[in-house]
Amino acid sequence: MSQQWIEAVAARADLPVKDAELRLRRWGISPDRPARRARSLTLTSLAFKGAKGGSMSGDIDFEWADLDQGVWAITSEKNFAGKSTVLEIMLWCLRGVTKNLQTDVRSWIQWVSLDFTLDGQPYRVRFDVFDATPVGGLFLLRPDGGATELDPFTTSEGFAAVMSRFMMQALNLDPMPSMSGGEGEKQAVEHGWSALAGGLYFGGDHKVLLGDIAMAGLPARILQLYVGLPWATTKMQTGTARKELEQRRDQASRTATQRALDAEVARLRIGKDLDEARKVLAALPAELASAAELQQRAEAVAKLGATGAELQIKLAQAQAEASTMRGFANEDDRALRDLRENIVASQFFNGLEPTCCPRCETKVASTKLKQESVTLSCSLCSEHIPIDEFEGASETIVEAEARMEASAKAAAHVELHAKGLLAQLTENQKARQEAQASLDAALRSADFQKRRHAELEVARLEGAIRERQTPAAPVADDPDLKLVVAADLETQKAYEEGRSDILEALNAEILELARRLGVKALEQVALNTNATLALTKGGMKDTFSRVTAGERLRLRLATAIALLRVGEARGVGRHPGLLIVDSPGAEEVSDVDFTALIGELQTIARETAGLQIFVASANPTAILSQLKAGRCRVALGDAYVW
Repeated sequence: MSQQWIEAVAARADLPVKDAELRLRRWGISPDRPARRARSLTLTSLAFKGAKGGSMSGDIDFEWADLDQGVWAITSEKNFAGKSTVLEIMLWCLRGVTKNLQTDVRSWIQWVSLDFTLDGQPYRVRFDVFDATPVGGLFLLRPDGGATELDPFTTSEGFAAVMSRFMMQALNLDPMPSMSGGEGEKQAVEHGWSALAGGLYFGGDHKVLLGDIAMAGLPARILQLYVGLPWATTKMQTGTARKELEQRRDQASRTATQRALDAEVARLRIGKDLDEARKVLAALPAELASAAELQQRAEAVAKLGATGAELQIKLAQAQAEASTMRGFANEDDRALRDLRENIVASQFFNGLEPTCCPRCETKVASTKLKQESVTLSCSLCSEHIPIDEFEGASETIVEAEARMEASAKAAAHVELHAKGLLAQLTENQKARQEAQASLDAALRSADFQKRRHAELEVARLEGAIRERQTPAAPVADDPDLKLVVAADLETQKAYEEGRSDILEALNAEILELARRLGVKALEQVALNTNATLALTKGGMKDTFSRVTAGERLRLRLATAIALLRVGEARGVGRHPGLLIVDSPGAEEVSDVDFTALIGELQTIARETAGLQIFVASANPTAILSQLKAGRCRVALGDAYVW
């Protein structure tokens, strides 16, 4: 059935089966699981100790042992004798959290121990109390008389977590998901053992058929889990997930709608402001510098600055090149001069005719002078005379002159280019100074400030209008919504198929039990899976909420016992079989009615396997007339139960 359900959901959502299963698991949705026989919870002993305080005095030492299935009672001849406290401490041990335990009484309690069995397996909750904080543990009682600690706790929160964890698993119960909070602000929450344990307690004004909390659909969830309705847990899971996703969609839609309305209102307001701003701008004199003109002036300054920087770079390069070229020209000029001087000197000295040695003044022989012209060797040093140098001197000079003229011309050209760049730079600097002065003047102008402010205001409002004219994106559903809706629809179908005969059986049991418990005029009941009960009583249609308090108590007890009986008969129920009834006599108009109620409860308990009922009442006569003394804790006169 589970695989068939998964496949049907996947087909409805148009998804692969594995993908659908994985995504459902992320939402805490799982298919119905095979039912397991309910385990019977039976309290076997309760003990607590402490010391009274304030105006009260005396030690507290209460013990109630050898408890078993059937009806048990705590009774006294006066109210406020501690009867409800015994029930409250039972609930404290079972739930890990108190219900209505009085603050002063809790401060008196110093040690508590509760023994119970689940299908005959014994367990114990035992703890000390320090400054109203329980410190102890949950124990498994072994056949050898020892105890194995299963889960310790040192805080009230830890105690509640220990008992919730244990009871939910031991009784095969599932967390009850629901949506909680104000309209449009609901959040998914899970209710566990603390809420389910409320289905075991019957006290107060009996305005709720099951449990003690009417909100979040908890009565319906308690009914569905305790009777073991097929697909009830999955239905809670899919219903909660669907509501959460639909709430997200609705919130997103409302947000988008509100944003659209806000944008429209803003457009109208901004449109009016824009019209006024344009009027202000149009009223300003046309000769005033506009922001666009100011931008042009600033751009001109920037452009001139960039051009000047470029000219400075070019000028530096040209000046460096001119300096280099002028150096080359100067070197060629010096080389030409040196050449000319060397030729002149050589010709001068070669034209001389020495008569004596310039060092020793020895006279030069005439034969050497004559020989000099023949051998071209010096008459003094006998070295060869390079006569060809004198012959090519003119050609060398011509070449040197050409080089000098070329380098001088090149240097002059580069120097002229550098001079032109310098002139351009000077002109650029002058223009930039003028442009900067114009910009500075415009910026200092009060008229410009007015126009600039007006133009900026118009631009700002135009931008705001454009921003709010952008169409809102359509609200898209969460991609999991289609899948969760498909799962909810398939689960509802499976749930409807499996609940009809169970409801019929419950209605028959409730009708019989309620009549036996004293609702004599009851003719018909119709229990709905949302834990509402329609009645036909005395020939008239009625509802649970409109009958008397005494009748509501009887109907509540009848419903709880019916859950146990029908679930047990079909092997699907999960009710643990424990009922705790506080002050039922307060709802009675006569002792006879109350006596009959206790007697019938005892008869029903004998007929119903696994049923244990604890009753607290200030009517010891009625209690003792129906129950043996061994099944009662009685406080007579002004005595207290503990």
